[in-house]
Amino acid sequence: MQGLNVRPRRLVLVGSILVDILMYVERLPERGGDTIARQSLLTSGGGMNILLGAVRLGLPACYAGRIGDGPMGEQVLSDLTRAGIPLLLPRVSGADTGFDIGLVEADAERTFVTAPGTESRLELADVHAIQLQPGDAVYVSGYDLGYPISGETLAAWLLELPPGVLLIIDPGPLVAEIPTTRLERILARTNILSLNEREIGLLTGITALPLAAQTLVTRLAPAGFVVARAGAQGCWLASHTVEPLHLPGRPARIVDTTGAGDTHVAALLARLAVGDDIIQATHRANVAASLSIERIGPATCPTLAELQAALGSEL
Repeated sequence: MQGLNVRPRRLVLVGSILVDILMYVERLPERGGDTIARQSLLTSGGGMNILLGAVRLGLPACYAGRIGDGPMGEQVLSDLTRAGIPLLLPRVSGADTGFDIGLVEADAERTFVTAPGTESRLELADVHAIQLQPGDAVYVSGYDLGYPISGETLAAWLLELPPGVLLIIDPGPLVAEIPTTRLERILARTNILSLNEREIGLLTGITALPLAAQTLVTRLAPAGFVVARAGAQGCWLASHTVEPLHLPGRPARIVDTTGAGDTHVAALLARLAVGDDIIQATHRANVAASLSIERIGPATCPTLAELQAALGSEL
């Protein structure tokens, strides 16, 4: 497959980092009921998962989003500082970062409720202050595209991106709530669209992943790619010029699927950055995602050494 002519030099995540409050339960309680979590975790999530994954795999990364000055914002700032990930925008005074509560069941299925904060209110002045560089890869999630303020801001700004900037979109579980006109405008500028089975079904109404991916790729920028993630089955890769290609997954012992899609995106970009072609990069992203679901937590992308060990003689 040919088409991507940008080799990412830096990941610029524009949008949301918020705090994950995760609780691990046997099953969801019935409505009005209660249950006892066997384990809990509080950490920065959302876009943090992708930033940490990129850094662990050798791709420089930075955060171009809003961070509040309340307790949730302090948590995000502390986690970014500890990881050595720089900020491209100043902190926001008088508002806090948002959070989500996630319930992870024994079979690793996840259910979330999100309370957005200042990270969901990107203004044009914010994004126009971002200093992009040639070779940057800009990542945006569907959460940000669906927010009333950030969504409108990004719909305008993303269309202004220079041709040498790679745009990666992951529409996420709220894809059906993104205004259709807004989403279509952004897809027309998107170089890589990475999404799971449920999300591609919502976007296309097609259950067969190869056909859904091939249908969706026609809505992307010229030479764009769709990466249709299929969990343990790996993923399908489709472009404007090549029939959908199935890349199988690596067998894994599933512990927690939180952040697996984020790991896949981070690994794909990191491998493109070192010169892998799109097929190699996607295959190795499958392996990275399989390693991530064998661990508890949202930011479980493997290190480069761990990925190399799993790939063996491939690298």
